Amino acid sequence: MAYITACKYVIMLAGETDTLIASRLQSLEQGVEHLDGKVAALDDKVSHVIQMNAEIMIQSNENFRDMRSQLDDHRSELKRSIHQIKGQYSTRCQLFTFGLGLAVWTMFMAWVMWG
Repeated sequence: MAYITACKYVIMLAGETDTLIASRLQSLEQGVEHLDGKVAALDDKVSHVIQMNAEIMIQSNENFRDMRSQLDDHRSELKRSIHQIKGQYSTRCQLFTFGLGLAVWTMFMAWVMWG
């Protein structure tokens, strides 16, 4: 009889252990599903951030291209203006030098002739 009672206790203990293990497995599955949902949400957020960074980079590249072309236009305009100013200055300088040289030559010739 003691043997039968021990077997009953073992069977009851095995049943309770199975129930306990089943509940813990159920709890573990729910935790894993919850964690999986959070990981999927984080993955979506990271994907969104990566996509936004790519769009910002593309926009920055376009802005820099536009800025580069504007700077090239300004540089060519400045070169043209500097060339024009040099041309005007050089012409004025040549005229002034020619006039000064002519005046000095005239004074020298007058000094030689009347001297």
